[in-house]
Amino acid sequence: MASAAARLVWERTDGGRVEFPLVSSPMLVGRDETAEIRVDEPLVSRAHARIERRGDAYVVCDLGSTNLTRVNGEVVAERELRHGDEVRFARARCVFLAVGETDPIAGGV
Repeated sequence: MASAAARLVWERTDGGRVEFPLVSSPMLVGRDETAEIRVDEPLVSRAHARIERRGDAYVVCDLGSTNLTRVNGEVVAERELRHGDEVRFARARCVFLAVGETDPIAGGV
């Protein structure tokens, strides 16, 4: 299903999924209860990263986390995200879905 908002989808270790519409900027990613994108896994830092909108693009920025941020397997300090990118905060796996794109995880094209 296509969406009007870009999204970050967290694939939890228990098999569940949590979808975070990227509706404000910046959005904090971490374990902290105040994080807009709360990823409650032990290796994720309280304030692990942030996702911000820059024009039509979305950028992930690591906030000096202990267990790093990776995009498509590469450790990054900052990276522009593209549809379908795998973003890992420590071991937590997320997928970035661009505005208007379908969800490849759920079987979309």
